[in-house]
Amino acid sequence: FFFFVHARRRTLHTGTMVKAHVECSSDLTWLLIQKQNVFVRRSRSATRQKTFRSFSSETNNLASLHSYKHSGIACAGVGIKGVADKNPTAAVMTVGDVSTSVKGIFQQQAKTVAKLCAASRPDLTVTALKKISAVARAGRSAKALAK
Repeated sequence: FFFFVHARRRTLHTGTMVKAHVECSSDLTWLLIQKQNVFVRRSRSATRQKTFRSFSSETNNLASLHSYKHSGIACAGVGIKGVADKNPTAAVMTVGDVSTSVKGIFQQQAKTVAKLCAASRPDLTVTALKKISAVARAGRSAKALAK
């Protein structure tokens, strides 16, 4: 099922390059990876219950939820990572394949994140703002511990 994930190229004996993966819609991708995904995390106690939530450790999955809306593999991903830099409150936001460094005070970071997220995935703007808030909070506590 995962023949489209790896973008390896093969050379035929004619000398032409052929891609070893297939471009497909995000709906089809989600249907293929919905049940068999290596990033799904479930606790043992949750599997015994009738209703449980599945979490995901995919990159570009802001909410860490295993759903089509938040999937970083099926949908165009929006991701935020904290950076171990001189500025502990700095973060890197990834929209699709483009990474943008988000620095400054929290209000500037929130404005930049909202603008970038509204351009690509407006449905994830609130989730992205929650994530940048958590990264900034962690950076502030790290800065306080360093003193």
